[in-house]
Amino acid sequence: MKEYLLIFRDHERRWDSFSPAEMQAVIEKFDAWNTQVRATGAFIGAGKLTSDMGSTVRQRGDRMVVDGPFCEAKEAVSGYYCIRATDAAAAEETAKGFPMLAYGGSVEVREMVIRQTE
Repeated sequence: MKEYLLIFRDHERRWDSFSPAEMQAVIEKFDAWNTQVRATGAFIGAGKLTSDMGSTVRQRGDRMVVDGPFCEAKEAVSGYYCIRATDAAAAEETAKGFPMLAYGGSVEVREMVIRQTE
């Protein structure tokens, strides 16, 4: 088994347009997807990022600069999910069940290489 990072991207303001009933329906769809992934034993971990855009650390010449991040896309990373899958195709199949895809969100699937150091 390999390990994959599913990176969720969405337009945060999209949530503002949902009625309470629509929001509840999305939450229920996510809960069902999450339950299904966990039932297969593929789940490793997950997290949601805050709406604070955070910061970016860059080296410019001999100095460090902290700013941004400045998203150049309409979507921002909103959360992540770590899973186990036999291969990339299986990880992509899991990603296809993510409910926000129906609302314009996207999921980037990346294989992880975990290095254990002591």
